[in-house]
Amino acid sequence: MRPLVWILSLVLIGLFSLDGFCFDRVVILAPDAADIFIKLDLKDRVVGITRHVKGFDKAKKVGSHLRPNIEIIKALNPDLIVLKKKNEIDESMFSHVRFYYYNPQTLGGILTQVERIGVLFGKKQQAERLIDSLKSKLKFIGILKRKPRVVFEVMQMPYILAGNRSIVGDIIKTAGGINIIDKNRYFVRTSPEVVFLKKPDIYLYEVGPMNKNPTPPNKRILLKKLNMMVVKVDESKFLRSNTVSFDSAVYLYRIFRKWSEHVR
Repeated sequence: MRPLVWILSLVLIGLFSLDGFCFDRVVILAPDAADIFIKLDLKDRVVGITRHVKGFDKAKKVGSHLRPNIEIIKALNPDLIVLKKKNEIDESMFSHVRFYYYNPQTLGGILTQVERIGVLFGKKQQAERLIDSLKSKLKFIGILKRKPRVVFEVMQMPYILAGNRSIVGDIIKTAGGINIIDKNRYFVRTSPEVVFLKKPDIYLYEVGPMNKNPTPPNKRILLKKLNMMVVKVDESKFLRSNTVSFDSAVYLYRIFRKWSEHVR
């Protein structure tokens, strides 16, 4: 009997060594993931965040996600670092540190990440409730009388638009629109002339750190000639892949529905 108890003990130790109960010093270098940690009540596990992330009053700022301060991160003695993808930092510089990668570009991918993070940190039931809540928001999205042809401006200078591989592309699709920049890329560098020829029905342009003071498209020399609806949106609600993306899809659906009901 004793050998069996000993074996079971080893199995349990192994299981608990792999789950999130051992992670209590997390550094988040993927800003999009921060929202998930807040929603799952994991703020107390986070010791480091990037410059523009809010909601973690006790966490140390560790620079930007593009240029993190490695010395500050090391000083925080993390046991888990959350990245967007491999090779963003030299992982060999951190011994005894686990790495988690967060970079979903679809609403379905966000749900998968919520589930995984919930399991990793022992918050499975809370993650399931959050997933159900997010799915319920999409029930407000119905079928449009007519699908609008949409463009989403990421930056005015240089002129960069959202492609279909980005979370923005999936938000537009979920809301019932058609992204006319149909390249399978995150961002597409192009020209206003291309957009002019494609003649979008709705022009979305973001305002935020990546597009600080854009001229409204309907006041630009070429684009103002187009007969299109122009909508200004908050960058943080569209470019980050998190729970807010579901609200953004519902928000766009309402805009698209209004357009479809009045277009001739």
